[in-house]
Amino acid sequence: MGTYYSKNDSLVKFYSYWEKLHPGLEDFHKRWLLKNGEIIPMKRGQTLSEMPHMQSALYIVLVGILAKERYCPDRDEQLIMTVALPLMGFFTTMHFFSKSPALGDIVCLRSGLVLKIPYKAIAPYRNQEKAIDTLIDLLVNKKKYQLDHLRVMDSLLISKDRYFYFADHLPQLCHALTQTQQARLLHMSVRTIRRAKRLHVRRK
Repeated sequence: MGTYYSKNDSLVKFYSYWEKLHPGLEDFHKRWLLKNGEIIPMKRGQTLSEMPHMQSALYIVLVGILAKERYCPDRDEQLIMTVALPLMGFFTTMHFFSKSPALGDIVCLRSGLVLKIPYKAIAPYRNQEKAIDTLIDLLVNKKKYQLDHLRVMDSLLISKDRYFYFADHLPQLCHALTQTQQARLLHMSVRTIRRAKRLHVRRK
């Protein structure tokens, strides 16, 4: 039997998190979240949004892990492009104001709950409502932080150096992913991941 996650408890925790980001939330914000936010249970391996049929929505992880994946014909496998841990999210387009679908499918790596908010619920308040702007901007900045490090990591040609950079600069992500998932993100074999992990532990 899988783990049960309470939708109400998860939504309350998310609202508390939002309130810490922007103290002084009002009843309007709670009503907006309850009206527009849809909590979706997700199972490992489930595809939540698929190119090119993506909806215009924001997915925020409450429990579990999501990833953007793409199929690589050269390796004949699904590679992980980027990852959303709890309190991180994905836009289904290139960015909030874009109509172009984001690259990759949004897939669940670890079962849990995701909060889905359609763009049409956000758009009227963008650059108008500070609390909503704060939430969106933080999600964007978290995504940018990870992508910046992944870009540097991809530039490292030696597998060991790539793993070391990953473990040193994105430790939370490194800890959260299985070795197989790490291999699909770092474009390495699981055997190489294991060897690099042993070397990294010894280095400490």
